[in-house]
Amino acid sequence: MKRSIDGINIHYIIEGQGQPVVLLHGLCLDLNFMKINYSQFLNCEKYQQIYIDLPGMGKSDSFSDPHPSSDYLVELIIKLIDTLNIDKFYICGHSYGGYLALGIAYKISARVKGLFLSCPVVTANSKKRITEKHLRTKQKMFSSHASSKYIADFLKMNIVINGLTWKKYLAEIVVGLEKCNFNFIKELQDNNFKYYELADEPKIKEWHTEIPTFFILGKHDHDVGYKEQSALESNFKKSNLVVLKDAGHNLPIDQGNIFSACVKTFFS
Repeated sequence: MKRSIDGINIHYIIEGQGQPVVLLHGLCLDLNFMKINYSQFLNCEKYQQIYIDLPGMGKSDSFSDPHPSSDYLVELIIKLIDTLNIDKFYICGHSYGGYLALGIAYKISARVKGLFLSCPVVTANSKKRITEKHLRTKQKMFSSHASSKYIADFLKMNIVINGLTWKKYLAEIVVGLEKCNFNFIKELQDNNFKYYELADEPKIKEWHTEIPTFFILGKHDHDVGYKEQSALESNFKKSNLVVLKDAGHNLPIDQGNIFSACVKTFFS
């Protein structure tokens, strides 16, 4: 389904019925990443799942006017939620989707029932992040049958290297990469991350909230790290924090079983 918000077509999929859950994927990916990692673990009779393709990604439109920014993406997502006549809802976000989830929750906290965040961005400017060293903790030989550019990225991003994680990488990551408008991403991160950074980022880092929140992080995440997220979690009064030693930024791929168990626990 698509809905025009400010003249921008936003693609989304709705599954199930019950309490609304908005799911936001990471940068350059598409809703397929979230759908694979959540749909089979959320009770479709208890939770209405709204999977969204962020603008410039998946099947959603790109735009150049106004200049792409995280603040405007937050505004678009809230407007989409409003047009779907959703009042209170949960948000699940991975990486950049987690950053937007925090932005939404900060703006309309009274409407957000809970947050489930995997490897969320906390600092938009990648030059200012506290990150970790990438380390492949588990590695087995496998047959790739794919182009070298994807192999290189897989080895760069994943901690657990084997046939299963490679298969998941192709199904969850590559599908999104091949649909992404990278010119849009470049504009979004333009001018030393000026547009990528939420105006509320400094306030979010100091935010104390009672919104129930689950943070699941990778100890070897070289993209966003885990220490800033752990510090943020200490401000959340009703929160859980899990840091997995055999996981990096692609945590749902590295540790799919533990990830799904955490999803089921939070939404039980």
